[in-house]
Amino acid sequence: MSVVHGFGQRLRQVLADSNQLAQAVGLGSAPIVQPTSGRAQVIAVAAQKGGVGKTTTAVHLAAGLAMYHHLQVLLIDLDNQGHVASSLRSHLRASASQTVSSTLMQPEPDLAAAVLPTQIPGLSITSADKQLGQTEAMLAARIGRELLLQRALRNVRGQFDVIVLDCPPNLGLLTLNALSAADHVLIPCDLSVLALEGVDDLLRTLDQLQWSLGRSPNLLGLLHTRVDKRNQKQNAAIRRAVADKYAGLPLHSEIAVNTAISGAQLNGACVFADAPESAGARDYTALAAEIFGRLRK
Repeated sequence: MSVVHGFGQRLRQVLADSNQLAQAVGLGSAPIVQPTSGRAQVIAVAAQKGGVGKTTTAVHLAAGLAMYHHLQVLLIDLDNQGHVASSLRSHLRASASQTVSSTLMQPEPDLAAAVLPTQIPGLSITSADKQLGQTEAMLAARIGRELLLQRALRNVRGQFDVIVLDCPPNLGLLTLNALSAADHVLIPCDLSVLALEGVDDLLRTLDQLQWSLGRSPNLLGLLHTRVDKRNQKQNAAIRRAVADKYAGLPLHSEIAVNTAISGAQLNGACVFADAPESAGARDYTALAAEIFGRLRK
């Protein structure tokens, strides 16, 4: 009983601390995405807590929008671990002439040369870039450093319907660039108190962007990931608390723990191709459909 009581107290405290923050960034209703003629909608997939399936979500959202909704999608990897290309390596047959790092370091950055088509119709990505950490440090001295990615996307936005940004799991310069360039942000979050604290950190950053730059991306939704259906009571308690605190933000779609997803990653394929009948494929298909519906409203 003491463990359960302590967990409940901790959950209430985290949510209480975020009450004013949630109000400040306007979480009263679900965001409605208005399509912009002739320009890609840019979605940043961001989470400040590692291990919540951020890259897996970015990969399968991009692949799902391309495969099932016939959109031209560009997936940009801003994490120096290079997990996007690793997750899709069986769908790759070439390499790009430039990397995200090399383009951002140019006086007039243009990501067009870093785009790499995949064998998934409609889906392109950027190659793995182990130099992103060093590049981030070098860019810190540049004027307008938070807007470099926004400038680099100007040309490619006209070539795609959707651009998905896989952000690093921190609030560094590359994440700030992604949030500054994005129209919308999707927040993966597992059903834990620590993940809620990470959501709060991200919301504070969005609030600061609005204050300093006069704009911030719309909140496309909060996605519950790595849902262990065996923990029904704890899951239900956190779902209720999150729904009350962030009214309209949690998506209907959820991503349950599923071995087919990790198996697909080992094979370097998206789960739609590797295990199309699996629960993991169904979950990410539902997510792509829900996001597509919001983009079309």
